[in-house]
Amino acid sequence: MKRPSEIRTAPRDWLLVLKIAYPFLVNLGIGDLLLFGSQALSVYLKSPLRSKDLDLVSSQIGPRRLEALRKQLESNGLETRNTTVQSKPLAQARMTIYTVELKFGPKPFFLEIFDKVLDGQNPSILSPYAQRAHKWNLDIWAPSPNAVVALRLSFRQPEGISRLNAIRLNNFIQQNQNKLNFDEVKTIISQWGMDARVKENLRTLHKSHRLRILDENLLYAREEL
Repeated sequence: MKRPSEIRTAPRDWLLVLKIAYPFLVNLGIGDLLLFGSQALSVYLKSPLRSKDLDLVSSQIGPRRLEALRKQLESNGLETRNTTVQSKPLAQARMTIYTVELKFGPKPFFLEIFDKVLDGQNPSILSPYAQRAHKWNLDIWAPSPNAVVALRLSFRQPEGISRLNAIRLNNFIQQNQNKLNFDEVKTIISQWGMDARVKENLRTLHKSHRLRILDENLLYAREEL
């Protein structure tokens, strides 16, 4: 599926999709639905971020529920182009991505639901770090602030942590200093088996973009990187 790399949708548009999709999927009986990606950052930011897609995680999604979701979006006045189900091999298992492509004016927008996280682990690995939030007049589940940092540091190679994602993460850390515990962030990274990945991501970020993540020294000593 070809996607424009620089087009990002305003928060008002992806929030509209979220406000339709999230409660609908919960009412369908999906009990492990978790907000993911940049929207998980936005839960804890003063202003939500622009985004090229809306990311959710669930092990309970399937083709029938995806089609029901498409119909629900259309019944609420949104224009959908197509739905796709794609399988992607990861280190530990294959991940299936369930996608609804929508259109806002001339711009495409993608609602994506993943049935695996990290290198192919079951979403249940996030359960101890999920918390309920009331945001945007919705009751939603999202990773805790500490888990958000761990996830953003664990991006798969070769993409790693882009300059944009590093800037966004630093802004997140600045706004959430009183909610973050970097000892817990390090514990989460280790429990997920992501230490080597995170160290490599930080090294690449330093070398390629001349950027550092705020308080990364609380995770690893300088000589480890």
